[in-house]
Amino acid sequence: MNFRFLFFALTLICLLSIMGCSGISDTDEKADNDSEVKEVSNNEELDGSSGDVIPKPPSLTVFVGEETIRPSLGTYSWSIDNGDGTASVIEADSAAPPELVKDSNPMQVTADTNVELDFEEQPESYTVRIWDDDNNVVNSSDEVVLSGKGKIVYEVLAHWEQGTASYAFSLYIE
Repeated sequence: MNFRFLFFALTLICLLSIMGCSGISDTDEKADNDSEVKEVSNNEELDGSSGDVIPKPPSLTVFVGEETIRPSLGTYSWSIDNGDGTASVIEADSAAPPELVKDSNPMQVTADTNVELDFEEQPESYTVRIWDDDNNVVNSSDEVVLSGKGKIVYEVLAHWEQGTASYAFSLYIE
């Protein structure tokens, strides 16, 4: 009889432990639904009665000769006036530019290749920075400087009235 009771108690303990470690609960599911993020294009409101707006900076396209590059959006801070005395603001952090582009295949260029930056909305100002492999800025300019050899990581740090955004891309200079 003691064996049956011991077997039943151990079985019950095992089942409760498995259920406790599963991580499923009503609270977790509700928290996941409450923190859902919806992405919208710049200055576009979401459908629905909530009227929530998720601010996002303008996109950047880099024209390299006849080719185009869509840089990775890095860290940014962006806000939109809701028109009712409130603002929708988002601050997003990311890895350093060398980490953002480490798995991308850089476009091969020569030192005389024409590189142009085309913003969806022209910023008030921007700076183009060159990063080394140790996550240090080694050069800063108001244009893309094609100097050196090998893979070069660029960050474009742009400023608008609504906020600031960082974009990263890499080129392989022959």
